[in-house]
Amino acid sequence: MDRNYYGASPREDMSGLHEKFMGQQQGYDPKEIIYRLGTFFLLVGIGLFVFFLLSDSAGNPIFNYFCWSMILVIVGFGFRAQYKRAIQPSGRFSIFKRLMPKSKEDKGKK
Repeated sequence: MDRNYYGASPREDMSGLHEKFMGQQQGYDPKEIIYRLGTFFLLVGIGLFVFFLLSDSAGNPIFNYFCWSMILVIVGFGFRAQYKRAIQPSGRFSIFKRLMPKSKEDKGKK
């Protein structure tokens, strides 16, 4: 039995695989790495702030946690602000948008 469940042989399944995955990366944006690094810094900063609050509640506040958390949160927000993702409308409320009458200002702009 040289065919798999879908009717293609294993060799036919692998044909073209190297062209798809080993070629040039599709959809790669270097700014997205900066965005993800900003998310990492933001989460670590929030974690350090929680450690500061826990140390403060224990009666021995460690201000290094607070200082580093604020630095990392600011850097994280700065990195995340550099990359704006294009948000596609989901189309959930498209029926309502068509039914709603347009205002006079919107009609004048067109």
